[in-house]
Amino acid sequence: MPGGVTNYYTAVRPYLDAQKVYFEVGRVPGERGRWRKLRRLLVDYWKFHRRLSTQRFDLVHLNPSMDPPSIFRDGVLILIARLHRRSVLVFFRGWIPAGEALALRHQRLFRCVYGHADANVVLSEAFRRILANMGVRPPTFVETTVVDDAVFNGKASRASLDASPRLPAKLFRILYLARLDVGKGLREAIEAFARLQQLVPAVSLTVAGDGPERESAELDVRRRGLMNVSFLGYVTGEAKLSAFSQADAYLFTSLAEGMPNSVLEAMAFGLPIVTRLVGGICDFFEEGRMGYATESLDASDYSALLARLVSNPELCQSIGRYNQEFARRRFAAPVVAGRLLAIYAQVGAQSSAAWPRRPEQTT
Repeated sequence: MPGGVTNYYTAVRPYLDAQKVYFEVGRVPGERGRWRKLRRLLVDYWKFHRRLSTQRFDLVHLNPSMDPPSIFRDGVLILIARLHRRSVLVFFRGWIPAGEALALRHQRLFRCVYGHADANVVLSEAFRRILANMGVRPPTFVETTVVDDAVFNGKASRASLDASPRLPAKLFRILYLARLDVGKGLREAIEAFARLQQLVPAVSLTVAGDGPERESAELDVRRRGLMNVSFLGYVTGEAKLSAFSQADAYLFTSLAEGMPNSVLEAMAFGLPIVTRLVGGICDFFEEGRMGYATESLDASDYSALLARLVSNPELCQSIGRYNQEFARRRFAAPVVAGRLLAIYAQVGAQSSAAWPRRPEQTT
């Protein structure tokens, strides 16, 4: 299924000069029914076992989310890889409270499986501390997600940040982009916009993404009689670039995340950010210089922060320039891929010293 993991490796793939094989696991589009899912899962395990039986690898790199289904699925993959005496790197992607709670309830079992990886990668310093508190002892690296080259180089990238300040009558365009699912903060975003529109009528909200919350959100907008709200559905490619390039600010109100890629993309487009402090955002976000962040669950706090940007076009431009340069230095695909390759090298050196290879294995 498309998502953060797919986007990450699509972006960094051209810059990973290691010899590599991509092995896809997980849900497939249109999959329905428990038995079909179980069959797919067992087939994935068998194919993974066969791949490790017939080819020689220095490292197996897995990408679970910290959610119950993914923890189970990739836990079995870890055991299969260790059965084949392969070094294992676990890159935790999304971090869901339910998954964390499950791991905490079953710490001994979690350590027995995930504690036998050679190293972990997480998207937040807070997640690193959680793993350490659970007794997971392998080295843990804190990393980020990535911004695709097309965001920096595409024709649809943000218009010049040095343009003249907008006219007062022009709509201030706010973008919200996420999977429209429970916990992604869509209701809070709409409520924040409704309160903002009472203060500043000349604003618009674009909701990009699809999911189970979309229908109820559209009904809520109609019931409230909110003006200038549009739903784009799932966007990718040029449609996604266009959504970013036409926005003036980015709003992100998700309740829990690993490292929300859309926030990094919005920064790369030179957008000021108004966000909830979740996941890896806490590790790099600079209040005032990148926009505004809060831990609040109150929609009125987000509307107040957005109002600061609406009333100060020069501040928006200054923040946008800073965000674009920061994203280029920190989140560009070649930079992220270089850091990942450095982790590969370090994990490979450590695992070789701790666990010598069988004579028939190659480097």
